[in-house]
Amino acid sequence: MKLVHAPDYSIRVITESTSDAEPMCEVIIAGAATGKVLQGAVFEAGLRWNEYTLLFITNDVPFEDTLNIYLLDQHLNIADYARMYFMYSTGIFSDLDLTEADTVRFRFLGEMTWKLKLFPEKRFAIPIFSAPLGVHRPFTFSQRFQLSAHPLPKHSKPQDHQTIPSRRATRMRVTPKG
Repeated sequence: MKLVHAPDYSIRVITESTSDAEPMCEVIIAGAATGKVLQGAVFEAGLRWNEYTLLFITNDVPFEDTLNIYLLDQHLNIADYARMYFMYSTGIFSDLDLTEADTVRFRFLGEMTWKLKLFPEKRFAIPIFSAPLGVHRPFTFSQRFQLSAHPLPKHSKPQDHQTIPSRRATRMRVTPKG
């Protein structure tokens, strides 16, 4: 089944972040409280995939942004979970891409496109070594999704063009004659 947006999902912040504690929120479905409490303060996206819901929730802590990714089953039990963060790093959740049936692409940390691939069954994973730098997961030998990072393409300059700055600080390409 293809990934689709889940517009009926949202959150309500229960406790704000402090120097000693992470922010906590409650999952809201179609305006109704569920009692399911998760870490996070800002709802970024909710997606449906088969009988699962994938939630992206950030912590809203300046200079130490954290993205919490939850895969919830139909009873709101956590089927899989990952956190993405670097100390003293700012992350902005953007560029959500659902073009593949079981894969989500997005940007959060660094000059990377992150790829989240969902699995229909649990897959074996070696804790610590199975996650890219910046991804933190519970110590477990199975996963329902895998995260990987791919650098953004560098903008290369064609060798047969000259680049000259324009008045508006944008770039123009001029093709040499001949």
